[in-house]
Amino acid sequence: MRRLLLGIGAALAVLVASAAPAAADPPPGNWTLVHDDGWDHYACKQRLRGGDLGLKTATRYNRRDPHDIGVYAALARGSNRHLVVERTSNRREKGYIRMFLRGARNTDRLWLQAAAYGPAAPWTDGFPVRRIKRCASVA
Repeated sequence: MRRLLLGIGAALAVLVASAAPAAADPPPGNWTLVHDDGWDHYACKQRLRGGDLGLKTATRYNRRDPHDIGVYAALARGSNRHLVVERTSNRREKGYIRMFLRGARNTDRLWLQAAAYGPAAPWTDGFPVRRIKRCASVA
């Protein structure tokens, strides 16, 4: 009976694992999927001199997309109206649009989106910086 239950449990585990959606491919290293609006937006953080954090962002784009669409990033501190950093970029590198944001704190919220939606507006669902993984060094 015990072997039967173990066999059923193993079969269920395989079914659940195969039914799970495939994770999007982040760039090499240690990245957190921050937002998916049709494009996959990743971030990782690193400690800077002075105690602040730097955030690296990488957004996978469709290489066949003929439009020169970029990525909008903002870092909110305390309230939606207090944006510490706000930037748009379309710097493409190996299938990703990349940015580096300085001056982040673990209590901040990060917002990344394709820069095709019009002007930025305050939001309440930014991604908490404290949940972003530390960047891994890639040799």
